[in-house]
Amino acid sequence: MNYFSYLCSPNVIKAMDELKNLHNPETSDTSYDHVLKYTGIFGGVQGLKMFVSAARVKLTSELLGGWGMGLITAYNAVFEFLNKASNMGIPLNATRRTSELFEKGSEQEIAHQVMVIRTWVLWSAILSVLICLFFSPIISYFYFDHDWTRWPAVMLTSLVAVSNIIAEGECAILKGLRQVRKVAVIETILALGTLLCTIPLYYLLGIRGVIVGLIACGFMSAIVHFFFSLPLVSYKVKPLSYKTFLEGLPLVKVGIPYVLAGVANAGLQMVIPAIILAHHTMKELGHYNAGWALMFGYAGLVFLALESDYFPRLSSVSHDRLRMNNTINQQIDVCTLILTPLLILLVVFMPYVLRLLFEGEFMVVTGMATLAVFYPFLRCLALPMGYSVLAKGHTIAYLVLEVCYDVFFGLLIWWCYNSFGLIGAGIALSAGALYDVIVYFLYCHFRYGFVFRKSTFLFCVGQLACVLIAVEYCYLVSPSVEEKYIAGGIAFFASLALSVYQLFHRSSCAKYLLRKFKR
Repeated sequence: MNYFSYLCSPNVIKAMDELKNLHNPETSDTSYDHVLKYTGIFGGVQGLKMFVSAARVKLTSELLGGWGMGLITAYNAVFEFLNKASNMGIPLNATRRTSELFEKGSEQEIAHQVMVIRTWVLWSAILSVLICLFFSPIISYFYFDHDWTRWPAVMLTSLVAVSNIIAEGECAILKGLRQVRKVAVIETILALGTLLCTIPLYYLLGIRGVIVGLIACGFMSAIVHFFFSLPLVSYKVKPLSYKTFLEGLPLVKVGIPYVLAGVANAGLQMVIPAIILAHHTMKELGHYNAGWALMFGYAGLVFLALESDYFPRLSSVSHDRLRMNNTINQQIDVCTLILTPLLILLVVFMPYVLRLLFEGEFMVVTGMATLAVFYPFLRCLALPMGYSVLAKGHTIAYLVLEVCYDVFFGLLIWWCYNSFGLIGAGIALSAGALYDVIVYFLYCHFRYGFVFRKSTFLFCVGQLACVLIAVEYCYLVSPSVEEKYIAGGIAFFASLALSVYQLFHRSSCAKYLLRKFKR
């Protein structure tokens, strides 16, 4: 079928009608209220995911124990490495390119670009299988007590990688077309589906259910993404077309540094389990993963919105320094506003949270999780700046910055964990995030002219002071129960007051509600 016939087919015409309806005030809005709205939406989605994840982790820890949690960590690290090594940066560049075409409003160009993207996604999925075939014996040797024979089980993770690469491609298309609500719905469905899919398998199959559950969740992710993306742009690929290969090559060329950065990061995530397993057991790896997952789960309250809503908006204004600077400051404001009070509550009630989420053996994670609380806070500052490098298309610079961070953090966690155990891991996470903030700020300031607004800077400093007070008086000085809750309560309400003030100062919607309340 030639390209003209493809564009005139009934399914494509119907999809183009859908595309025409995508341009509306909501998808074009870049105001502070829009940022707050969609960060709040994804924060709510992530809150649901955290609740579901808490139930899943609790049941998993009871059914599989620390050893099973460690095995899940190991397998996740493997398929994450496969994903980063083979996706060629297509999801990120697909979002960026589709977002640019969306601004122009060309339905035919969008439909054609999506076809090119899906073709390259298919090739990258095949590449992930080949990479896994090559590396599976090596991974088996280092992860499973120098046992080469576990490579078939490792090879099965390629099915997870294939499913996730395809799902990421479809999600990138939805993000580029500003279908933020649909992405939020997908995240909600997958959160509930993962719980309903994995726990029965763990119960019926035990440890053997780990890899089966990962594969089932991967397939589910691809199917759900297709359900929402195909009505917009019907599925079409041309894997044997040389012309399609050439059209998609710029996406890959631009994405190569991003891929290398992803490989370095995924390699780091594989090295960390190897560092822990070199002198400890799979059980200790499970403990580390519990602490890391706790921090990452809270961070996800706002970080999910960065890639889904913030990055497409930032890409569309990356040519305008003033608008780009304003967009970055807006996102930092909103991320910090939402996350900080919740982090303080987490510090105050850390022992209860751990008892709720895990078995009693995981109480050893208390120190690590408390000292790592600065990690999500500092990432609220680093990530909005970091995305500006990608929005500008400066992937070589992004590669250098990310590899430097990976090397720094890898050496830091190797020294800290071997010296101080889990407490050292918590220190390493926070110190690594601080390094990221400093480096990205210096780079964005001198290359893009980025500066913190005075109000944003003072707001972040005030929130950081509240977090420091909470950690100091709830953990480091070992106070009595009464002193702990008094100090934690003061820190929480101070943080909440700062957030409310910033909300009513910046949000026109909040101001409107305040005026209505006064009446």
